[in-house]
Amino acid sequence: MRLVSNIAILTLGMLAFVSCKSSKDVDSDQGEVASEELVAALDSLSQTTFDSYYSKLATSYKDSSRSVSFKTSTWMIADSAANFLIKFANFPVASALVTNDSVTVVDRRAKCYQYSTLDLLSEQFGTELSLENLQDILLGIPTNFDKEKTYYQNEENGLTLCTHGLKDIEQARLENSDDIITYYTLNEGLTELERMTLVSFKDTTEINLVYNEREVVDGFNSPKLVTVRISTPRQDATVELNYTKIRANQSEQIQFVIPDSYGECK
Repeated sequence: MRLVSNIAILTLGMLAFVSCKSSKDVDSDQGEVASEELVAALDSLSQTTFDSYYSKLATSYKDSSRSVSFKTSTWMIADSAANFLIKFANFPVASALVTNDSVTVVDRRAKCYQYSTLDLLSEQFGTELSLENLQDILLGIPTNFDKEKTYYQNEENGLTLCTHGLKDIEQARLENSDDIITYYTLNEGLTELERMTLVSFKDTTEINLVYNEREVVDGFNSPKLVTVRISTPRQDATVELNYTKIRANQSEQIQFVIPDSYGECK
């Protein structure tokens, strides 16, 4: 359905992710346990909070068969709702409202709407998606980070933590596990999340989010340029998100209206 496809392109990587389990039994086969300094830095970033957020997103999507650009406006209220308005050639073509338990999508060209639980997005991306996850991804916050778990440190750059040890990863690969292997990469100053990578062996999918640039607005360190690369058995896709006109922690109102003349999408 074209409507759902549009939303999938918009949120992409707004995927969210099931909590990852990491073994507490550390042995020599698992690799190096992450240092307390790195865990503390990521824990601090994972607790970043906001009241409200607004931004325009210039979005470019490219895969093996198509290349498309469109503009999106996003309003978010922490732990409450996220609203998206998609425009193509300056004309509104779709809008979506995501809450803690539902997704409502309006196709303005077909003049119809679709109401669903969060399963709608989970089906599109093959992994559980919550509103909190979605907001974390858009705002460059380490999602699902839990300091009580054991994390393992990448030996190549020393700035990447993984939810699974080497033995865990190999076991997940052999068992075709539904675990999501998550990597968090910090900048050299340990003050920002530079990258998140998610790997699902069951879905043969890898999603890489790179927070190329950030900008402090109203005291909030917001992403400014994000690159999302998605690799699946069907195709590889790249998405560029360029944030402009950012507002943080100001009074935002979400206005989401379905015209009375619209019916349910078939």
